[in-house]
Amino acid sequence: MTILEQILAGLQQKFAGVDTAILTRIATKKAEGVTDETKVNSIVEGISFSDVLNSYGDFRAGDASKTAVTNYEKRHNLKDGKPIETITTTKTEENKDDVPAWAQALIDSNKNLSDKLTQLETEKTQATRSQQILAKAKEYGIPENYAKRCAIKDDEDLDAYFKDLKQEFANDGFKGVVPPDTAKKELENETQAFAKMIADDTKEIVEQQKQ
Repeated sequence: MTILEQILAGLQQKFAGVDTAILTRIATKKAEGVTDETKVNSIVEGISFSDVLNSYGDFRAGDASKTAVTNYEKRHNLKDGKPIETITTTKTEENKDDVPAWAQALIDSNKNLSDKLTQLETEKTQATRSQQILAKAKEYGIPENYAKRCAIKDDEDLDAYFKDLKQEFANDGFKGVVPPDTAKKELENETQAFAKMIADDTKEIVEQQKQ
């Protein structure tokens, strides 16, 4: 086998499914000036998939140029730049816009990966929001099973939402749910009562010491 054939065989094995014409273009270019067969493996290993894609782009560009010339000659009834008799052909030309199977597979794979990443990111965001909602509901004494059923917007202020909800519960007579403002007032009253108790005890001790 020639150097070119060896490189081509290596590329066909490495990039199975890629059009032979594209790999041949690469192999031909890489084989130029190479006479040592021991370099074939390193040449094949040094060729990346991006090289294949670039070659495919060049191949499409060259193909498009040929197609343009062919279409021009057909439109003006020419052959090699000279007028010819009308030629009838039944050959159906290949659609130049068709994407090769290997390229389409790569595109589909990337799209599927992108869709999965988007889905995972969405699920992560939803899970984080749900945790925030349950934590805030617990802070305001709202039952978890009720909080899960609340239709809360993504940009809703959770503090304001659950504060209002707790007030509504208290207004409707739900036992065990104290309005936020009332709870604050009760805490202030308890603090004042505790301070008064300390003051009274201190006064009593002072009176006893005077006796």
